[in-house]
Amino acid sequence: MKRIFAATAICVAISTAAHAQVSVGLEAGATYNTLTQYIKGENRDTEGKVGFRGGFNVNIPLGQESMFHLQPGLIFDGNSGSSSTYSRQSRTGAGIPFFESDTRDYRVNQLQVPVMFVFKAGDPVYDKQHFFIGVGPTFALTFSGRYHQVYSNALNGNERITEQDAPLRIGSGNYKDYAAFNVGGTAMIGYEFQSGIYLKAHYNYFLVNVHPEADSRNQMHATQAGLTMGFFFKKFEKYKY
Repeated sequence: MKRIFAATAICVAISTAAHAQVSVGLEAGATYNTLTQYIKGENRDTEGKVGFRGGFNVNIPLGQESMFHLQPGLIFDGNSGSSSTYSRQSRTGAGIPFFESDTRDYRVNQLQVPVMFVFKAGDPVYDKQHFFIGVGPTFALTFSGRYHQVYSNALNGNERITEQDAPLRIGSGNYKDYAAFNVGGTAMIGYEFQSGIYLKAHYNYFLVNVHPEADSRNQMHATQAGLTMGFFFKKFEKYKY
């Protein structure tokens, strides 16, 4: 159903494009990503990760000389994810000290399909540069990445360490690391210059629990903030709002 909705939104955009003045833009930028982790009933301390993004979007006015626009896009998002740590000290029933620690690092590469509904301030004909704001859904498909885990435990001072550093196993269930599909909401704000160059900031809040064994004791939720610079190629024409 989610894939059908995304395909429908893109088809609507293409249909609308046939009757509107369309600008196609390329963009690239940096992101800061977090991945909250609640694993085996324990909250973990997490650290965000800096990533990057690049792709294109299509600006479609929703009517002649309209201040409202539709902007579907296709974005490659790299190095999302985060790192987390967990440690615990206890004693066995015999009073022997026990210590364990677990460090996990997720690096996630995905394709994102944002479908943004955008409002551009100012007169759509005479103002050649504009502030804009937008909201809409974003669909994400994870296709690669890397997972690094270091687990250690020590019983009475005797430490054992297990390490795993391998490509991210995508899917659900046992022996997987990260769910493939995600969907969330996006908000953005920015400024577009007469030349076609635009700057924007965005925030993604994803809704799907991407833990491969998602349940009440295993939850991972992603968020992302980013800054992007782009260029609309047809902006130099007489009227490309």
